[in-house]
Amino acid sequence: MDQGTLVVEQVEAGNSFLREFEKSTPIVVAFWLKEVDGEEGRWNLHVASDRFNDGKLGGYYGEVLRIATEMNNPLFDPFQVKLFGLSEPLVRAALEFYTTHPPKIPFHVHERNFGDTGVKNVYLIKGPTGEYTMPSGLEVLHQIIDQEANFFQQHGTPPRKMKLPVLMAYDLAKCGRNELGDLSGRVFKDGITVFEKDGFHGMSVEIVRDRNATLEFE
Repeated sequence: MDQGTLVVEQVEAGNSFLREFEKSTPIVVAFWLKEVDGEEGRWNLHVASDRFNDGKLGGYYGEVLRIATEMNNPLFDPFQVKLFGLSEPLVRAALEFYTTHPPKIPFHVHERNFGDTGVKNVYLIKGPTGEYTMPSGLEVLHQIIDQEANFFQQHGTPPRKMKLPVLMAYDLAKCGRNELGDLSGRVFKDGITVFEKDGFHGMSVEIVRDRNATLEFE
């Protein structure tokens, strides 16, 4: 893992791990963190779940090692994964950010006190909505493709425009290079407005900034 800047490819490797890990363990919040006094500026991936509240983590760390071995990605070090229950101060600080800030993925926190810990940087890469659930970017991508297909079936032509609810845009932004190609890097750098600038699946995109909006095609 890079000891200075956390780069797109490293975040994607972490996201790939989280997708596999969550097949067996629901994740409430996850974030990369580098402490002020940490080991040579070392980044660690903090993963929180209510399953960890009892502190019995041996089997879960075994699952971390299993997934990392199968991934075989030099950008992902399983020994930088830290598992926490929901009562830990760092986790509570992350959850607080998701209740007081727009759900941008990732949300970058610079030097400050975070959960009673001095940090240089934090990248929040997964967080909750409602009762600790948040759709994965891949689920949102599949929903878009399915509704595109339905539009084609009904109209005989593919849609020219997609009205994308802002919360779905944030979820879609969690997709990595495997799903979005080079677009993922631009979204990582400039945020969800890239969808409006570049379009998506050959469609123009309008991000509807209403929390109650639904996905629509024209």
